[in-house]
Amino acid sequence: MGNLPKVLALLVRLLPYILLDRFYLMLLAALGLIIHSQYRRVYLMQQRLFGLNRGVPWRETLVSLGYGLLGGIVASVLFVMLGITLSTTGVFFVWVTALLLMLVNPRFLCFAYAGSIVSLAHLITGYPEISVTSIMGLVAVLHLVEALLIFLNGHRNPMPIYIQDSEGKVVGGFSLQRFWPLPFIAVLAIVESSPALESAITMPDWWPLLKPDLLVPAGLALVYRLSPVFAGLGYSDLAISSLPETKAAHSARNLFLYSIALLGLTVLADRHPGLELIPVLFAPLGHELVIRLGQQREKKRASVFTYSDGVMVLDTYPNSPAARMGLSTGDVILKINDIDITSPQQLMAEIGPWIIDPTLVVQNVIEKSPPRRIKFKGKIPPLGFIPVPQPNQPVYMVFREGWLRRAIKQWWRKLKR
Repeated sequence: MGNLPKVLALLVRLLPYILLDRFYLMLLAALGLIIHSQYRRVYLMQQRLFGLNRGVPWRETLVSLGYGLLGGIVASVLFVMLGITLSTTGVFFVWVTALLLMLVNPRFLCFAYAGSIVSLAHLITGYPEISVTSIMGLVAVLHLVEALLIFLNGHRNPMPIYIQDSEGKVVGGFSLQRFWPLPFIAVLAIVESSPALESAITMPDWWPLLKPDLLVPAGLALVYRLSPVFAGLGYSDLAISSLPETKAAHSARNLFLYSIALLGLTVLADRHPGLELIPVLFAPLGHELVIRLGQQREKKRASVFTYSDGVMVLDTYPNSPAARMGLSTGDVILKINDIDITSPQQLMAEIGPWIIDPTLVVQNVIEKSPPRRIKFKGKIPPLGFIPVPQPNQPVYMVFREGWLRRAIKQWWRKLKR
């Protein structure tokens, strides 16, 4: 693409416009409030479970904004280089649908579901007037960016939990939840008079990848303009059989493959309009498949955060003695002052507030490292960590289905009677 430097220079000039324009600042603030409320909900739950405060909602919102800006730059380059055109009308309907779906379940704040619903409505009724392939191209590119953000940021500040595994045993794990606002530059196809072409940048013959379905009257021309658009991305997952970093990387890989498959099906449908229903159905079903494959992976593999000889650390409290010692997830405390440790109760008894300069023998069972000795200088209060649950752990989390899904199941049971 010979004119790529000119296109990138144009993007660089346009990106600050998002952060300076009053209208887009209002949209960004609205997205920030939604994301802040989600983090606040997560941290309140964390405090109720363990009295643990590992993050500040507004700080996490700012971190998410930073990663969202990075993702927006990547999305802008992909949209322009691939030539995936959008219409502001289509994005509006998808956004409204996504916000309504969020009321059913926060994880449905996803363009894969909203874009499919809007596209199905168009295919069945002809309304709203949108380009199906443009919406599906939008979904594909946004999920490519989401895969990148999950890989880079999806494991940040995971919430420790106690949960029942597939065998009914209570084990430890982590709930991964991240949200990102995504301001990006989209390509809009507009029919204008020919004089508007004087300052245009000429693109290759194959560009755009998805051809806009617009009628161009005589004397007018099809012009592609760059315009700021906003989206919101979210990631929710469980890490029970692996560390949060490993689980996030695995999820990112599966989502990347899903995005490439959806983009391929969308290009095929663009070349053969009779196949538009295929990417429309694949968008939500493939997304659910990615989620189900991740869940099945957790169910088939044994939990690593389970009761064993010694006391295993699930997570540490910020600025606690355990954190300052360097204890981390997967570490098993085997001895304290050469006394064998077999339970959290015994550990608490041995590290009463009168112990000074204790020595711990610790082994990380996840990394399969040899035992190491840790010497702590000073008087030690409670260590400040969350152990993995014991065999008879009475309290644990239960993830309930959304109210809509429960209502459908109840209706189906009544129908079968």
